[in-house]
Amino acid sequence: MHALPEIANAVAGRAKIMVDGSFCRGTDIVKGIASGADLVGIGRLQCWALAAAGQAGIVRMLELLEDEVRRCLGLLGVNRFAELDKSYLQQAAPTNPPSVFSAFPLLEIAPYRY
Repeated sequence: MHALPEIANAVAGRAKIMVDGSFCRGTDIVKGIASGADLVGIGRLQCWALAAAGQAGIVRMLELLEDEVRRCLGLLGVNRFAELDKSYLQQAAPTNPPSVFSAFPLLEIAPYRY
C-alpha cells in the first residue's frame, strides 16, 4: 500500500494496476482503489468463505463486502469508484500497536531449540 500511489503515478494510466495482499474489508478495497489500483484481489477471503460454507459462504462474503464498500463510499460522499482519488485518504497513527493479541501480530519468534 505504501508504494501503490508511486506506482500509479509512474504508470500514468498506461496499464491496469492490480493489488493483492491481506485485503479483508470493504474499506480496504476502497483504500486500494483510492490509492490508484484498478483491481483489488480478495483471494484469502474467498478461501475462508469457501472453507466455512462452500458456495453459500462465497455468496455471503461478497454480499458483506458489497455492503461495506457501499457504506464506505456513502460516508465519503461518492457514488462510484471513479470518483475516488488519493484526496480521500488521510494517514493516521494506529490506535493500538501491533501485539500478539492484535489481528495481525508482528511476532519475533526465537529459533526453536530441541
